[in-house]
Amino acid sequence: MNGPVAWSEVAVREVALWADLLAEPSFARLLEPADPAHPLRRRVRAGAEGAVARALEGRALVCFARAPRPVPPAPLAAPPFPLPPAALRVRDAAARHADDGYVFGLHAWDPLRDADAVRALVGAGQLVPAPLEGAPPGDFDGRYRLGPGVEPPPPPALDWEESALRPVPDDLPPPGPGPVALLHDAAALAAAIEAVQPRRTVAGALTKPDARRLGERLGEPALGTALSLEAHPRWSIALRALEALGAVRADPLHANTLSLDAGLDSTLAGDDGAATDRLLRRVIDRDLHPGLPLVRAALAAVGDAAVDEVIFADLLREGARELFFPRWERDGHAIYPTLPGEQARPWTDASWEEVELGLLKRLLARLARVGVLRRVPGVFAATPDGRRWASGPPGPRPPVWVSGDLELIVPPDALTPGERLQVERLGRCVARGVVDRYRLERAGYQRWRAAHGPAELRDLLERRAPGVPTGWQDTLDAWEHAVSAITLTHGLRAADSA
Repeated sequence: MNGPVAWSEVAVREVALWADLLAEPSFARLLEPADPAHPLRRRVRAGAEGAVARALEGRALVCFARAPRPVPPAPLAAPPFPLPPAALRVRDAAARHADDGYVFGLHAWDPLRDADAVRALVGAGQLVPAPLEGAPPGDFDGRYRLGPGVEPPPPPALDWEESALRPVPDDLPPPGPGPVALLHDAAALAAAIEAVQPRRTVAGALTKPDARRLGERLGEPALGTALSLEAHPRWSIALRALEALGAVRADPLHANTLSLDAGLDSTLAGDDGAATDRLLRRVIDRDLHPGLPLVRAALAAVGDAAVDEVIFADLLREGARELFFPRWERDGHAIYPTLPGEQARPWTDASWEEVELGLLKRLLARLARVGVLRRVPGVFAATPDGRRWASGPPGPRPPVWVSGDLELIVPPDALTPGERLQVERLGRCVARGVVDRYRLERAGYQRWRAAHGPAELRDLLERRAPGVPTGWQDTLDAWEHAVSAITLTHGLRAADSA
């Protein structure tokens, strides 16, 4: 099935600007006829986006290209008829097992016992069949897409205090590098890639000139001279994180130029915990994802204490047994999900020890490896980053300082990863150390405006900076006036806001 048609449009700040733009007939033919209801905007004819961009550049007009603003998810609509409790249970199970908005029935419900519940959810638009190619119609084991607004329910309320160990055992290892610092480095490198648009060689490494330019953006003068990016102990890991997030790709049609995926802003949005959770869901096996909310809830409940792994597993077995697999009922017996021709496995405590407990141990081992947990056999505890994932920052953030010469001074822990991406887009890092210093530039503001609305910078400064010097707003207003005169927006769809 084809998705909604996307288009590009040219928008002007004032209607009078069209007189200059449309004075050349060859340019006017690249645009659709004007819509009287929207006099400031004209659609670009299909396939003419590149010609429009070249024409604007060739005439030395101040124009910047941007992607459409993300459309916030619609709230969950009330179903057209009351849903029975069984359907609500299945909807929650489907949302808990979904990845990227899709769920397989085999993972979330019993296709025989819950068939009526699935039909009710499909009729209410809260599950949408999305079969893979070749799947039979009416396949309740198959793939479905969650309807608009369907979100995972909160994890089951279990008495996690039963599993708390106080004091924390002395043999737990010290915390290693964690995901929060990695997300900040990934944001910094992403903004540098966006500004430099580096190219990869045939061997897969970045060219030395581009690596040097990245080093200038990152405040790392050794990059591209003494060290390649791929060998750098810090930025090579940040590049791998961007690749794991699917946020960077090389376009073979444009000399293997690296570019960013527009979804990175959404990935880094929110507080440290929200961004960390999205990273964990990218780097941890999908079959382990249903366990993440429960580990997170346990860490939030016990605070600075450690968790007894045996009691933790018993709480899950007794109160959240269908964490990883739904229980099927066949001939009066409870079994695990099975494929045609496969021997059924009974739903017993012995099977729990063999199946779910193994998955749980894998999950805890992966969380320890990425720096969210400290773990020894039988015990785990949150690292500082793990506590942020579970409970949020430990207290107020230190302020960002704004100087009169267009510099931002950013102490550690002053920004969220999403705010770091904004600051790195706005300015060039002139020093990276105990504090990071950024010099704001007009070109950086133009890149920043390609992904952000004009009020977001003011909101960021009001949220993080105790004061802004006189003259700052005048400079920002002048930059905004210049870059917003003519805007070329790519990838608009019918659902995008005006």
